[in-house]
Amino acid sequence: MPRSSIGSLVAPQRLNDHFGPSHVLADVAARNCSAHRSRLTSHVVACGACWELAIRDDERFAVECGLPREMDVDPEYVDEIAVELACRGERVRLTRPELAVAAERLLARRLSLSAAAARLRVSYDAVFMAVNGRGSAVAAEAA
Repeated sequence: MPRSSIGSLVAPQRLNDHFGPSHVLADVAARNCSAHRSRLTSHVVACGACWELAIRDDERFAVECGLPREMDVDPEYVDEIAVELACRGERVRLTRPELAVAAERLLARRLSLSAAAARLRVSYDAVFMAVNGRGSAVAAEAA
């Protein structure tokens, strides 16, 4: 097989690696694409034009608002809104610090570990590890 043919077979896979469902702008690109796309294969989030629109719009917004191009991620940051939604029982993806805070709040409200796990939609072990991993006074009382 000629070298150029091999390269053309490999390129789409590399594109999917970078522009897949875990990309920060995947939801925006999919929304852009939903109005006009016919059934794309299940692993394709959006067409190239919609990805480009999402990326250009994001860049334009960052420039207009004076936002930095790269954000420094604080691994200990706790999104209070996500924690509150999770404590209400809504399905929210939480980081480890957020899970620990949510679990501590539910235990402070006198929920058991298993009830807190059910409310947060995680396993009992995840709640146990979250509250004990932080050395919480609430976890000590609950245990």
